[in-house]
Amino acid sequence: MSTRRARSNRAPRLRQSILGAQFANAERFTVRARNSRTVLQSKPPGLDENPMRAFRLPRVLATDTPSPLLLVAGTRLEALRLLPLLRALRAQGRGEGALLVDTGESGPAVREALREHGLAPDLRLPGTRGTSAAAFAMLRLALRLQPSMIVAGGASRSGLAAAVGARAAGISSALIASSADSAPKLRWRLLAALCTWFYLGREAPPLELPRGRALQTGDPLFDLCREQSDALGGSHDPAARVVIASALAHADGERLAAALLLRESQARIDWIAAPGLGERDIHPRLRRLGHLPHWRTLALLRRARVLITDDALLALEARWLGRQVYWVGANPAPRGCGEVKLPQLADAVHHALVQTLSAQPLSEDGRSAPRLAAHLLDRVEQRAFAGLLTRVRPR
Repeated sequence: MSTRRARSNRAPRLRQSILGAQFANAERFTVRARNSRTVLQSKPPGLDENPMRAFRLPRVLATDTPSPLLLVAGTRLEALRLLPLLRALRAQGRGEGALLVDTGESGPAVREALREHGLAPDLRLPGTRGTSAAAFAMLRLALRLQPSMIVAGGASRSGLAAAVGARAAGISSALIASSADSAPKLRWRLLAALCTWFYLGREAPPLELPRGRALQTGDPLFDLCREQSDALGGSHDPAARVVIASALAHADGERLAAALLLRESQARIDWIAAPGLGERDIHPRLRRLGHLPHWRTLALLRRARVLITDDALLALEARWLGRQVYWVGANPAPRGCGEVKLPQLADAVHHALVQTLSAQPLSEDGRSAPRLAAHLLDRVEQRAFAGLLTRVRPR
């Protein structure tokens, strides 16, 4: 018999209970430790132990002080959508406020969109490539901050990563979506299974949700549009103007502009992000513009009657203003937009300018951010109150 075996026979190993004093803290208790305790499952708690139901509370309710909400943005659309909600949550008397997280999915687009309005993201995830890396980074951030809820600004890859990280951390998650969010069917199914709450615009996305978890509160994006539209002032009656905001090829864009100028003798054209003029002559009815901030683009849409674009954000805002939108992008046309080939686009624009075609405006009222903020805070307070009722404290 070896020395080690003889020593083990003389001094048998003392196995201390898993739910001893060293595991009395709910933050250190794990599912693996609970499942490995097979012999002492029915043993009543001792003096130095806590009952098992004290550890079944969600991690979000383990702390005594409420944590702020976590708003996650990965694209320019999501940043502009979360901006009015962030202001509403940071208003005085709104609890602990909120933090805005930039996942870096679209590069500097989120920072530039926020910089136009005098804000900056509170947190930025490290350089994450892919949804899996972003989900793991969101999980680490959620475990460290312990927010009351994680709110995804859209159905992008960042929204999916936020939902996965929230589910892994045991934290409630919410998704803000509308018809402007373009995502594959598999991502919609994953979001429908992962998120706890869904806040939809007036035009809901193609998403099948269980009853009681989806609310049609409106899109907070139009709160920002309404604020900037009221600040611009002026007349709301559109003139015979056409706005081109598309990433068309250089030759296709020039042919389109020439066809529109030839077909319409009185219409004026504003071309956003137009290519260089070179040695060509300046046309008096064609204005070439660079990249514009959000409020400047909204001012052009207010004065124009037709928009030609491949940007879903601009298409949604133009529809809200009641403008006719023609889609020239490679993706399927969004709801309410006309999809016309480039050779027939000049004739379609002519019918829109003479008002033979009427657009279908969106029914957003521009007051969804206060409603959404009130519902989020109400969910958080109800969850915290339920945790206080069910929490079992040791004697």
